[in-house]
Amino acid sequence: MDMLANEGYKVVHVSPHTIEDYNATYNVTCQGKHIITNAAKKLRIPMGEIWISELWRPYEKFILFHELREIHYRTCGLGRDEAHECAVRDGESLWRNEPLWHKVVHDIVEMDRRTAEKKERSRKLRRV
Repeated sequence: MDMLANEGYKVVHVSPHTIEDYNATYNVTCQGKHIITNAAKKLRIPMGEIWISELWRPYEKFILFHELREIHYRTCGLGRDEAHECAVRDGESLWRNEPLWHKVVHDIVEMDRRTAEKKERSRKLRRV
């Protein structure tokens, strides 16, 4: 969490409707490198901000840890997907014995499944 203070990032909790298809996203600079997600581009997140859906406020420490680790790995040169997987592994290592962490992982997996289904239904409707 030192990165949060050192880099001066602002954490913004946003309406689930605003960030509907995402759990969290960011548009930051880290060690002089601009690190931004496609979601942040789409949502036009201001520089220096990490957005987290209000849905995840009870799990903020886990979500924020994950986003900061992902930023770290991307700063080291990893791509978005590889950085994400490394951040997931870091969370597993740190919190594998914490029941609340297991709950957030379960809830995120379920939310991601529903989001994927919604996108698939929308894609099918566009083809009709």
